[in-house]
Amino acid sequence: MDNQRGPDDWQSPSEVHNVVQDSTVEYLIQVGHVHGTLVVNLPPGRDPTDTAAEELARAVRARWSAEAAAWELGDTDAPLAVRWLARWTPSVDTQAAVRSDRLGDVVDTLCRLDPRRLVVLGGPGSGKTTLLAMTVVRLAERHLGDVTRGVRGDRTTPVPLLLSLESWDAETVAFRDWLVGRLQEDHPGLPLMAGDHPARRLVRDGRVLAVLDGLDELPGHRRAAVVRQLNSAPREAGFVLASRTDEYRALGLRVAGASDIEALPVTPRDAARHLLLTSPDAQHERWGQVAEDLADHPDGPLARALTTPLMIWLARRAYSGPYTDPASLTARTRLPTREAVENHLMDAVIPAAFAPLAHDTERLHAPGRWNAVRARGWLTFLARELDRRRTAEFSWWRLIRAREARFLAVPTLFAVSVALAESVLAVTGWAQDTYGDSVLPVRLLEHTYVFGGFVQGMGLMMATLFWFGDRFWEPRRRANPFKAGAALRAASRAVSARRALTAAAVLVVPTVLLLLLRQSAYHADAFLAETLLDFVLPALVMAVIAAPSDAVDAATPDDLLADERRTALITLCVVAPLIGLGTGVNVPLSEGRPMSVWTASVESFTGAVMVLVVLSPWFVWVVSKAWLAVLGRVPWSLMEFLRDAYRQGLLQRYGGVYRFRHLRLQEHLAGRVRPVEPTSAAPAAPRQQPLLVTGPQPQRPPAAAPSPSFSDMLDNPPPMRELRGYTVTFTEQAYVMTGRDRRLPLGHWVWCGMFMIVALLRLAASGNWDTLTSWIGVLFWPVFALLINIVAFLLPRTTLELRVDAQGITSRMGRHRAVYAWHDVLAVRVRQVHVRGRNQRVHGPHVRLRPGAPEPKRVFHGRDGWYLVLPMHVRPVLPPDVAEAFVRFSGGRWQG
Repeated sequence: MDNQRGPDDWQSPSEVHNVVQDSTVEYLIQVGHVHGTLVVNLPPGRDPTDTAAEELARAVRARWSAEAAAWELGDTDAPLAVRWLARWTPSVDTQAAVRSDRLGDVVDTLCRLDPRRLVVLGGPGSGKTTLLAMTVVRLAERHLGDVTRGVRGDRTTPVPLLLSLESWDAETVAFRDWLVGRLQEDHPGLPLMAGDHPARRLVRDGRVLAVLDGLDELPGHRRAAVVRQLNSAPREAGFVLASRTDEYRALGLRVAGASDIEALPVTPRDAARHLLLTSPDAQHERWGQVAEDLADHPDGPLARALTTPLMIWLARRAYSGPYTDPASLTARTRLPTREAVENHLMDAVIPAAFAPLAHDTERLHAPGRWNAVRARGWLTFLARELDRRRTAEFSWWRLIRAREARFLAVPTLFAVSVALAESVLAVTGWAQDTYGDSVLPVRLLEHTYVFGGFVQGMGLMMATLFWFGDRFWEPRRRANPFKAGAALRAASRAVSARRALTAAAVLVVPTVLLLLLRQSAYHADAFLAETLLDFVLPALVMAVIAAPSDAVDAATPDDLLADERRTALITLCVVAPLIGLGTGVNVPLSEGRPMSVWTASVESFTGAVMVLVVLSPWFVWVVSKAWLAVLGRVPWSLMEFLRDAYRQGLLQRYGGVYRFRHLRLQEHLAGRVRPVEPTSAAPAAPRQQPLLVTGPQPQRPPAAAPSPSFSDMLDNPPPMRELRGYTVTFTEQAYVMTGRDRRLPLGHWVWCGMFMIVALLRLAASGNWDTLTSWIGVLFWPVFALLINIVAFLLPRTTLELRVDAQGITSRMGRHRAVYAWHDVLAVRVRQVHVRGRNQRVHGPHVRLRPGAPEPKRVFHGRDGWYLVLPMHVRPVLPPDVAEAFVRFSGGRWQG
C-alpha cells in the first residue's frame, strides 16, 4: 500500500493513492478521508474444478488421518521397519528414487511416474493396507500444500481416493464410470459448475488418483475383470492397486505399464527391536527373552510368525497387560509350528482387547466392559456370516441375511403389521360407535381405507424400488428439505429409461384407474386434492428421501444408521400423513360427519405405515438385532460393541461398513482351515489325476464320517454320477453327462407369497377370522403356487446333456441345443440363470463369447453378454466332476 501525504500531515489530508496488489482479504476498510482513487487488484477467480479438488482433498485428509490414528499407524517412538522392494518402470524421473523405499520417496516417485500406476504386493498381513492409508494421507497433504503455494490446474498433486474393489462390478461397469459414480455419491456437495458435474471433470482431467484395495479378496473371475478394465483405462487415469502376491501372479495377467512395490518379510532383529522399544518398562525383561529367542533361532516358529506387521501388532497387543507373560511365546512344546504361534496370537488378542477394568469403589456405577468370552462368540458369529456370504464387509442393514434373523424377523414384521392394524381398527371402531353417525355404513368402508393405504404405500415402495434398483433396501441418505432440487437431480442420475418406465407403470396405472373410479362419485375439488396429496406429493418426497447413501465410503456406520432413522421418521411424519390426508378429503365434510373424515385418514395412514415404516431398513435392522440378541448371537448394543472393537483395533472402518483388522483374523474366527506350511520332514504329496468313471458308481462313505447337514449339501453338491437318473462318462478325451430332470419352477413363489400377505392383511383388517369363505382369498395363492409345481412335476422329464471336450462345449435342454467352440469362448464361470429376462432362481455355467462369434438360441441368452450352458444348482457352485471337466478342457478359461 502506497500513501502520499502533504506537508501538513495532521491537519488536512492530501490526495491519497492506495493500490492493493493480488490480495486475498475478504474485507478492506479505509479509515479517514479518501482523496483520489482506491485501486484493488484482486487475483483471478479460481476454477471450480480447483475448488472441488481442494475440498475433496481436505475431506480425504481429515477422514484417513483419523483412520490412521485409530489403526495406530501414526508416528511412534519406535516405528516398525517394513522394507519394500521397489521395481519402477524405466524413467529418467525415477532414477533418483529407485534405491529408496521410504514412504515420502515412494509418494514422490509415484507422482513422477508416467503412467501413474503402481501395484502394491505382499503376503497376508504384510502392511499393504497400511501403506495405502499413509499414502492417501501424504498425497492429500501434498495437494493442499500445492494449493497453498499457488500451484493450480493439473500441475497439482492428484487427490487420492481410497476405494474397496468389492463395490465394483468390473464385468459390466468401466473404470472411469465407476469412479465418477463413486465421487458423485460420496461427495454430492462438491461445487457445481456450468455444464458438467465436478466429479466427471475431476476424473476426466486426471485430478483424482484411485487407490484400490482388496483385489485378492475378490473371486478369481472378478480379479481378472478388474485387471482387464484397468488395462483398458486411458493413460491419464492413474491408480494404485493392492493385492497379495500369490493371488496377483496366479491371474496370469499384469497391469500394463505399472510399477510395483513388494513388501519384504520383517527381520527378527527389527521385530525384536520394535517389541522392546514399545513395551512397558515392567515387561522389558520378559520381552528380552523373546528377543533372545528371535536372535538364537531366526528360523524357528516364533521368528517365522513375526515376519509380518500384523502378527507383530497382535503380539504387542495381546501381551500389553501387566499380568501377561510374553516369554510364553518361546515355549516350543506348546507352540511348535508357525501356524500354532499365529493361531495363539489371534486367540489371545480378544481377551486383551476386552480385559476387565478394576472397580472404582468411589463410584456407584463403575464403567462396564464386555465379557471377553461373549465378545469372542459375537465376533465369531459375525466372521462366520461374512465367510458364508463370501465377503469381508459387515453392513448393519444386511443383518437380516443371517439365517436365524431371516427365519424370525419376517414373521415378527408380519405380526407387528397385523397388531398395528387391529389396534387402530379397534380405536376407530370405538370412536365411530361412540361419536359417529350410525346412518352412514362406515363399517363397510373402514377396512377398505386400511387396505387402500397399504396398497398406496406398497405402490410407492415398489416404484422407488424399481427407480433406484436393488439399492432401495440399503440405508438412505439424510434428507435436506432445503436441497430438494439437488436430491431430485441425484435421483435422476440413478435411473435408466427401463427403470423409469417400470416405476411409472407401477405407480401411474393403478393411480389413474383409482382416480377415474372416484371422479364420478366425488366432487372435483376433492378429486384434485386427492391426486395432489395421495400421489404427487408422496412420490416427490419419496424420490428425495429414498436415494440410497453410499455403503462403502460414507462417513461412519453410525452416521448411516442415524440418517436412515431420520428418513424413517420423515416417512412416518410426512409421507404417511399425506396419504391419510388425501384419503380423508374424499369424505364430504358438508354432510356433518367429521368423525368419518378422521377415521378414513387414520386408517389410511396406518395402512401406509405398515409398508413404508415397518419394512424400512431401520425397522428391519431393529427387529433382526433384537432376535439375534435374544439368541445370544450379538449383544443388545451391537453398534456400541462394534465401536469398542474398532477402538481396540480388532475392526477397521471403511466408511459405512466394518471389516476385521485383517482377512486372516476373519478366517481364523470363522474356522477356515489354512494350508499347512510344508516342511522337509513331510513333503507334499503329488497331485493325483481324478478317477475316470463310466456310469454311476456306488460310493462307500467312511465309517467315522459325520453325515452332512442340508446346508453343507447345498454348498457342496455331490458329483453328477451320484445322482439318480444321470449317467457320466469321464475320460481323457471328454466329459459326457446325460440325464432327465423335472422342471420345478420357483420364481413364482415370491409373487404368490406377496399376494398372499396382502390378502392376509386384508383379512386381518376385516376381522372375519371365523368364516371359511374369508380364508379363500388367502389360501388361494399358496395352493395356486403349489399347483404350478405339481403340473410341472407331472409333465414329461426334460432331457439334459452336457459334453465338454478339447473342441468345445455342447449342451442340450429338451429340444434346444447349444454349441460353443473353444476358439469362440473367452471365459467360463458360474452365474445366475436368466431365461428371457426372468430370474430362474438357479445357477449354472455360462460362457462369454468373442465379438462376432455365432450366438445360440434365445433360451440360452443370459445377462451382461453371458450365455447359458446348462442350469445346475440353486447355489453358485458346480458338482466337482463338472468343475474338474472345465478345468481340464477349457484351456485356462474356467473362472471357478
